[in-house]
Amino acid sequence: MSNHILECGNQDEVGFRNTGAKEQCLEGSVYRHAVSVVSQEFATAAEAKELDNWKAARDAKTLFPLFEVDELANANTEDTLKELRQRQIVTANGKKIQTYNAFISLCSHYALKSFHNKKVRLYGFTDKQEILGVSPDGTKVRGQLVTLKVGRRIDALADNPAYTPVTIEYADHNEFEDNGVILRPDWSHIELDGIFDVKIQQVSATASQIKFRVLVGCGAGNEPVTTLASGDVVLKNASGATQSPTFVSADSEGVYTLNGSSFANGFTLSLNGVVSKPEASYEAVAALTISGIS
Repeated sequence: MSNHILECGNQDEVGFRNTGAKEQCLEGSVYRHAVSVVSQEFATAAEAKELDNWKAARDAKTLFPLFEVDELANANTEDTLKELRQRQIVTANGKKIQTYNAFISLCSHYALKSFHNKKVRLYGFTDKQEILGVSPDGTKVRGQLVTLKVGRRIDALADNPAYTPVTIEYADHNEFEDNGVILRPDWSHIELDGIFDVKIQQVSATASQIKFRVLVGCGAGNEPVTTLASGDVVLKNASGATQSPTFVSADSEGVYTLNGSSFANGFTLSLNGVVSKPEASYEAVAALTISGIS
């Protein structure tokens, strides 16, 4: 038996595949994206169809729902070829590239900009309530490997709102073609928000009582979050030791109360990491430093 030595890897071509198809199941147009860290994946397609698993990955900050996609366009490039006398040599591979505009506010632009030039995995949500991903092993599901390029925000004009241009550069233009999966969950992408930043606002403070609001919204925030419970907030003294005050739920004006003793200036108040509630998940932009106690 002779040995067959391959020099440059397996050159064998795949044989022709069967072409029977009673109908063509074409996926919809991408309406929104979510990105994840490179290592994130779902163990099975069934798990990837469960909304709670997406929310858990979001709250663990391994997956990030992004904003709506508008004016999506392809900007693919072809292979660069060197023409020789009897053959061609590929000197640069073509790339799969897409561009779109995100009509988002300044604070959302700031968030999107944090993904600029980052290598991430990209999931697509379509207008047919589908999830687009890949499954190289036929079992696990993950997003396509891409690099996001977030452009400068374009100022508003009389006939056009402000927007952020985004370019998606795919690491492998064959990844979806060869290993793509199109999932059809029983939930819509509008049920999957990103984590909301909140700011903690001091209302009053004494040595025995601290009153505060938790506000959500662009900029300084103006909508009170009223669903927090005792374990959702953390009070620490100036040395960083966690305190155990009595927690009073928000009143009709969205004001929470902490009762205790020996409160002092320099105490800090924050949320306990990412706080997940039925309506949304929240994370404090920064801890509130207590002041004004005389």
